[in-house]
Amino acid sequence: MEEKNKINEVEAKVQGSAVVFTYLVTKDIVETLERKLGYSLDREIKEEVRDLENRFLYDFWQYIPENLDKVAVNANPVSAQLETMVRRNGFPVISLDRVYLTNADEYLEVTRITDPKTGEVKVSERPGNRPLDEQISSLRKYEKIVLADVGAFEGGTLLEISEMLENSGLDIEEIYLGFSSNKANRRINNNRKLTALNLFDFYEWIEMRDFFGIDGRNVGMDSDTRLYIPYWENLPKWASISKEKEREVAELCKDYNGILLGLLKQEEYDVRKIGRMIKYEGGK
Repeated sequence: MEEKNKINEVEAKVQGSAVVFTYLVTKDIVETLERKLGYSLDREIKEEVRDLENRFLYDFWQYIPENLDKVAVNANPVSAQLETMVRRNGFPVISLDRVYLTNADEYLEVTRITDPKTGEVKVSERPGNRPLDEQISSLRKYEKIVLADVGAFEGGTLLEISEMLENSGLDIEEIYLGFSSNKANRRINNNRKLTALNLFDFYEWIEMRDFFGIDGRNVGMDSDTRLYIPYWENLPKWASISKEKEREVAELCKDYNGILLGLLKQEEYDVRKIGRMIKYEGGK
C-alpha cells in the first residue's frame, strides 16, 4: 500500500507548526452534463462551459479565507488516471460514480438522500434507479471486486456502502478514489485496502456542478423528474461559507446557474433533464 502515497499526492502545506488546510473545487461541469445527464456537447460549447468555470472561480475565491490553500482541479485528467488505475489487478470494477469512471463493469447507483424538511441524510439508491438491495443482489455473481468512486471526505459513507456489499457476500479486493482527505485515507485503510490518486487535508471539497446548481443534495423523484436541493440553500453547512458571505455567494451561484442554463437553452438542449430544484426547510 506504500505505492498509493506516490501517486499525485498533494500534502497539506505547513507553515511553522501549523497545517494549512485546502479548499478544493473540482471542475466537472462538462463531465456532468455529458456522462451523468446525457448531453452531447460540441467542442465550442465545452470551451464556453470551461471558461464559465474559470470565471466563477475568479469571482468565488475572494470569499474563501486567506489562510486556506485554494485549489481547483480539472475532472477529466483525474478521470483518465482513475480509469487506468482500476484495471491494474484484473478484478471486476464496481463504480459508485459515472462522472469520473466510464469503463466500469457495473455501476452501483447509490447516493445520500436528504430530507428537505429535517435535513436528515441516509444512504439510498439514486433517484430513478432500482432499490439499493436489488442492485446489490445483482452483484453477487462476482466473488471478488474492486470498488471505485470519485472520493471521500470523512470516509463514513464509503465504509457504510462497503459493509453493505460485504454483508451480501462480496469480497472487496481494493478501493480506488480520485480524491481523499488524509483523515479518510487513514480511516478506510484501517479496515480495507485503499488507493487514492490525490490526498489533501480538507477544509472543504465541493464539485463545481453543486455550485452551478445542476446538481445538489438528492431528494427523490416526482414522476420522471429528479428533485434536488441546490447547495446555495445551505452554503454555511454544505460548503463551509461564512454566514457573513452566504448571501453574496448564493447570488453568485444563482447568476452562473442562469448563464449556464441560458447557454444550454440557446443551443436547444433540453434543460428539463437536469431536474427540479426544491427549497430546503431543514436547520442550518
